[in-house]
Amino acid sequence: MKNILIVFVCIVMLGACNEKEKTTFEFLYPVSETRKVDLEFRDERITLKFVSGDSLQKASISLVLSGGEYARLWVGEFPYIVWLKAGKPWVARFQGNQWRFKGKGADVNSYLNKRNGEQIYFIDYYRITNREFRKKLDRVMDKQEEDLYAANLDPEFVKQEIKRLRYERNRHLASGVVSGNVKDGKMDVLDDSYSELQKVIIEDSASWEIPGYRESIDMIVLALAKLEESPDKFHDVLLNVLNRTVSTYTDRRLVEYIVNKNVMSYVKGLGTENIEEIDPIFREWVHQPNLVAAYDELCNTNKKLSKGQPGIPFTFRDVKGDEVSLSDFKGKYVYIDIWATWCGPCNAEISHLKKLEKQFEGRNICFVSISSDRSREVWEKFVKNRKLGGIQLHMGNDRKFMKEICCYGIPHFLLIDRDGNFINANMLRPSDPKTGEILKGLEGI
Repeated sequence: MKNILIVFVCIVMLGACNEKEKTTFEFLYPVSETRKVDLEFRDERITLKFVSGDSLQKASISLVLSGGEYARLWVGEFPYIVWLKAGKPWVARFQGNQWRFKGKGADVNSYLNKRNGEQIYFIDYYRITNREFRKKLDRVMDKQEEDLYAANLDPEFVKQEIKRLRYERNRHLASGVVSGNVKDGKMDVLDDSYSELQKVIIEDSASWEIPGYRESIDMIVLALAKLEESPDKFHDVLLNVLNRTVSTYTDRRLVEYIVNKNVMSYVKGLGTENIEEIDPIFREWVHQPNLVAAYDELCNTNKKLSKGQPGIPFTFRDVKGDEVSLSDFKGKYVYIDIWATWCGPCNAEISHLKKLEKQFEGRNICFVSISSDRSREVWEKFVKNRKLGGIQLHMGNDRKFMKEICCYGIPHFLLIDRDGNFINANMLRPSDPKTGEILKGLEGI
């Protein structure tokens, strides 16, 4: 009886102790916002459940924390980094696409979500030379480190944040290679980029939960592969990534992450052709049921996009407001461009597309551009101001067609034959010299 009483008391004390260790974080969100909010924490992604008030929705989450840890708040598909620490609760309010913090843990989180000063943008990877990009990257990261020390924050956090900033810099450095310009089949980057990337490719399992760690390693591996292979030979680049990953790293979580991410990107972009060597590597290293299921579903979906399969039908309106369907082009080849006015890479292809249109003017092929702009007015103005040729269509908010052709990014190009069947659901861009040669070789064009 005495032993049972002792066990009972221990259970009660343990429960009370765990309750005391819980720290509660609150979230205030405008009722006008429709994007869901997720908290990504320790490899889990929890959707916050808001209770609506007059002007704000409110949610809270209580966590058992042993110290301080990073997490990410996702508003739709946009991430915000936060710091969760035992005994340091905070209230976060979402205003103007930014989280603002109050409470004991507000100082660290206000620092993390500060948006003042110069920043690195995706377009910087390719719009400026690699030399200019490297200078900007050093300037931005030096300023971030300066701000960190000036903020006089918790030493435990500062120690982790220094590592996070290092991974962020490495990711940007690698991204500048991956998305940088290619000239004469070679990456247009500084000579020292390769050696620097080799030095920062080191595995550190203790950093697994630091935002940007796994992303930076993945991007570095991809950058090195692009520097070592011909960047336009995507199959060779992917095999380089996979072989380097499985032979270099011992943390199976990291291997699975890199293998899954790159194989999925390849299939999304190029379909299932030539994956005979890729599929076995994926099966060996990726075991999470949800990841395997997503891969299988993607492969099955891509089968209907294979050469000879019927083109996915569409009906969209042109500038005059008339409906235009894929079936209207039967008997002609169709080169389709999925794009948007706000898309930098899409804009870069316009001049090349115009050259193709002029080169094949009067031939048995139609050039159809389908805009994914949500605003028809913006699209119409752009089409008129830039004097775009071909057949210009607007899909508006209808994303069904993009989903069915597995269009996960723009620009995206398709080539349809005279019977309305796919020749290539992941056709080369107009800027690729091979595109014109392929079109010239079409029978009866």
